[in-house]
Amino acid sequence: MPYTAAKDPWRGRALSPAALGRSGALVVPDDANDLPRYARLRVFVPATLASAEVRILPLDAADDAPLTLPVPLGQASVLEFLVRRVLATGTTAGLVIHRID
Repeated sequence: MPYTAAKDPWRGRALSPAALGRSGALVVPDDANDLPRYARLRVFVPATLASAEVRILPLDAADDAPLTLPVPLGQASVLEFLVRRVLATGTTAGLVIHRID
């Protein structure tokens, strides 16, 4: 079923990083390539992991200036950054990462 503007109470409102997501996609961490669309991230950490970190390049960061962020176990977190790349190196395997557009 296609998008129906009549069902969208948020249509026509200015989009901002704090706005509700309008689409999204699974993210596969990649050391060499930026996301196809810059976005906020939702990261789910299975409780079976001993610890978890996600390594990102925020929008304005240089390629050699990533941030490594701890994420809580057994929870889903929305990162407070606009992200252009999720790096495979330094990101804990087994995380479920989604882009929020």
